[in-house]
Amino acid sequence: MSTGKNTFGDHLVRSWRWLDPFASFFGAIMTGLWKVPGTRPLKSLLHGTWPLAHPLHPSVTDLTIGGYTAMLAMDVLYLATGDRGLLRAADFLLVGAFITSLLSIVSGLTDWNETVDNERRTGMLHGLLMVLATIGFVTSLLIRLNGGLDARGAAIVISAVAWLVMIVSSYFGGEMVFAFGTEVNRQAWTDIATKWETVDVRVGDLEDRKPVLAETAGGVPLFVTKLDGEIYVIGNTCTHAGGPLNEGTWVGTGRCEIECPWHASRFCVKDGTVHGGPATFDEPAWKTRTAGDGRLEVRFSG
Repeated sequence: MSTGKNTFGDHLVRSWRWLDPFASFFGAIMTGLWKVPGTRPLKSLLHGTWPLAHPLHPSVTDLTIGGYTAMLAMDVLYLATGDRGLLRAADFLLVGAFITSLLSIVSGLTDWNETVDNERRTGMLHGLLMVLATIGFVTSLLIRLNGGLDARGAAIVISAVAWLVMIVSSYFGGEMVFAFGTEVNRQAWTDIATKWETVDVRVGDLEDRKPVLAETAGGVPLFVTKLDGEIYVIGNTCTHAGGPLNEGTWVGTGRCEIECPWHASRFCVKDGTVHGGPATFDEPAWKTRTAGDGRLEVRFSG
């Protein structure tokens, strides 16, 4: 897992222990929510596991930041031209951006709850700043709706300040991805050969649902298992945060899914597809055959 060291954000946030009580509070809420029976599909949806097969949070934040930025542009243009027709456009954009921000906050908290240490603290700062910015935007909206044209200037000033807070928050959101690798596919840089190669596993020694850890010639960790008489091989490094799948537990109908021991992501061992978040990316999978000496041969299935 990335440490995030040697960045401005890391040095700034590492000593801010006052963020920890907030993290404990929101963490308890999110953990309790996702322990409610039947909520796992919603949790996977908010991660983006299904149907996007891609993290949901950054997709929605683009709408939120874009909407608020376009609103601010309409406000500035109104101040420059006095064209009252721009007011309705600005208000419409403000409402739309606020609606998307609700999904941004919930999906962001869902992703954040699977973090630890300074990554968690950085994410908490990012989230608190976004909540503060959202309060500012809502205050501006209420003034726009109830204050009339005379109060429009104050509403615009509040929106501008909230926008600046949002931009600072976005920096720390970027810190999560680019310094810590939050929600980044841990198999993205895996160099996988496409030819058949022999691994140090004796096919006859494999027992049903007792996974074995192996390696390709290039050093790629493999999850090797026998399942109802068939042999399957997928990547052993969880695509979410790098957890060792061979230390996971069997779950799902027919117990054909392996659950990561770190954050409970679930993968089908037959083809590597992700069946449950927080992971959003599939595991690489290999075809298998038995060599003449009884050892296992694998080839990346692509």
